Amino acid sequence: MNKSAQTEGVKQKIALWGVGSWGIRIAGSIQSEYQQRVEVVGVDSDVQSLICSSLVHKIIIGEKTVRSRGLRRDTGKVEKAFRESEAKIKSKLADCRALLIVGGLGGGVGSGVIPALCNCARELKIFTIAFVTHPFKFEGKKKNLLFQKAREEIEKGPVGLACFSLDRLVGRIEDDTPHEEVFRHCDRILKEAVECMISYLTAPPQRGGDYALLESIFSSPGETVMGIREAAGPNHLITAVKGALSALSLNATELGMIKGVLLQLETGGSISFRRLEQAIGAVSGVLSEDVDLLYTIDKSKEKGEKIMVRIMAAGVPEEGENAAGQAIPVTLTADRPPAKQTEINFKRLARGMFVNTDPTLFEGEDMDIPTFVRKGVSLE
Repeated sequence: MNKSAQTEGVKQKIALWGVGSWGIRIAGSIQSEYQQRVEVVGVDSDVQSLICSSLVHKIIIGEKTVRSRGLRRDTGKVEKAFRESEAKIKSKLADCRALLIVGGLGGGVGSGVIPALCNCARELKIFTIAFVTHPFKFEGKKKNLLFQKAREEIEKGPVGLACFSLDRLVGRIEDDTPHEEVFRHCDRILKEAVECMISYLTAPPQRGGDYALLESIFSSPGETVMGIREAAGPNHLITAVKGALSALSLNATELGMIKGVLLQLETGGSISFRRLEQAIGAVSGVLSEDVDLLYTIDKSKEKGEKIMVRIMAAGVPEEGENAAGQAIPVTLTADRPPAKQTEINFKRLARGMFVNTDPTLFEGEDMDIPTFVRKGVSLE
């Protein structure tokens, strides 16, 4: 089989659908090397949004219902528009083995179409993961209620969900950052997450494609976060991995509650087994023993000797939740509840107060981690 036939075979099996104007923009921004591995489709009720897109495959929904105009936040019209175009959508999905959906929840098209598309994929028994965003809190209660309703619909069936909180994504951005730059930052994170998943799904069988485990990881409640770093070459792989871990911006408690991690190494060169062992070990060393860790190595000529590290962590507790996921009781009386003693696990690597900073490295070791923890010295 020639290369073009192999590529076409992959396209028939894996598809990326961008829903709504934001989803279409993300899908269109995926690097060409990843677009060659999947069939990329844009879906919208607004014909203008699709006309402005560079995507080859486009589906207009509800041409009679909404006359090719936007749906705003009218969920009733969204349902009618999707039903009108359902036969066309199912026909496009007929040869699909895995479906990735990307878009924002909280508006009209995303909140209505993404849950319906997930349900459609379930009926066709297609492995599906949806990459969605939780609106900013300042965008109002209505938009956030639409998000919550749409999320609950998606979670009714066996569909993976990678949910990114926009408030968390911009948590470390400076106060004077222009709003255009903030949205470009959010676009980039979502794009990197989708590319990371495509890399794993299209990897050779021995290094990727475990659909059951992926579904388990991304069926966990909570949010998804991304950490990204680039290194000059294989000699700096450990530095890049630790930098990507730091970029997750998670404290020790949140790291301990992660349900699963997908790690991608993208390089134009080769990586020795020992360096790979150290890199994967640096990640697994800060996670609990119950975490599922998947990784893939992607070759890209454009990277040359550089290495890109992407870490996607799923099942992160939503901001504001404590380790137990419950509110902390408050009492105004003298009859206080007995204090609970917290047992610290010194066998796990922990950076303490340095968790939100870049690691201080010396000969591949993180010097911000206490020596007795790094060396595994017991204090008993």
